[in-house]
This record gives sequence, structure tokens and C-alpha cells, in this order.
Amino acid sequence: MLKLSIHKEVSIRVPATRIKRLFDLVAEEEAAIGACGHVNLVFTDDNRLRLLNREFRSRDKTTDVLSFNIDEPDDPEAVLGEIYISVPFARRQAEGYGGTAAGEFLRLICHGLLHLFGYDHQGEADSRAMERRHEHFLNRLSEMSGTTC
Repeated sequence: MLKLSIHKEVSIRVPATRIKRLFDLVAEEEAAIGACGHVNLVFTDDNRLRLLNREFRSRDKTTDVLSFNIDEPDDPEAVLGEIYISVPFARRQAEGYGGTAAGEFLRLICHGLLHLFGYDHQGEADSRAMERRHEHFLNRLSEMSGTTC
């Protein structure tokens, strides 16, 4: 069984119940049968994302979300992966889209989880497949919670 751990490096209130529901939805459909371990979700700042982006992607700029696969999902103590979200970046994006910070966090978490489960957006076909799954999970979450993401 996969478990989610939420870590906050910045002072923020997060929609923890909806985050956990989203995680469960994605893990239920995307994780291999018998997968176990942890996913760490880290809410942080622009500086941390910039450092990670520079170190692991050779891009010296901040970004909204980064995800990293770490261990194979075959041990309850394994860390399947980590997702880092820049809270200030996400808030700016939400403002630009006319959405809420909570909705943007959920969108970015879904994006990061899909990367952990093997999706990418390198080519057009991959981008479309990832976007379809993204919409699927956010729509299901909205139906469950009665709110929009």
C-alpha cells in the first residue's frame, strides 16, 4: 500500500483531505498491484525549487512543481518518490489563471503524481495522454468533494 506524507517547509494551510483523496484516486488506478512505500509531498518556496531545478535539470530558474522517483515500490519503507511544490509560484499561477491556491496545489500534485507513475509530456502524444489522465483525476476529485479544482 502506498502512503502519502505531507511536509511543509513554509507556513501554509493546505487542503489535506482533498490532497489525500486525490493521492488515493491516482494511486488506486496508476500504481502497480502490490506497490508499497511512501510518497513525500513537500510544500516549499521558490528558492528551494530553483536549487532543485538547477541541480537536477540544469535549469537555473524556479518552477512550480518537480517530482523525483527514488525507490522501487516494493518495500513498505521505500520512498517511491518526492513531489516539491513552490507555494509562491503556485499562488502566482492561480492568480494568473483566475483560480484558487488550493485548486492550483491539487493540479500540481496530480501532475507530480502522474510523473511518479511514469507519465511525461515530452512528445505530443505523451502530453495528450497525461492531460487526459490529469483531467480524469481532477474531475473525479471534484465529483467526490462537490467542488471544482
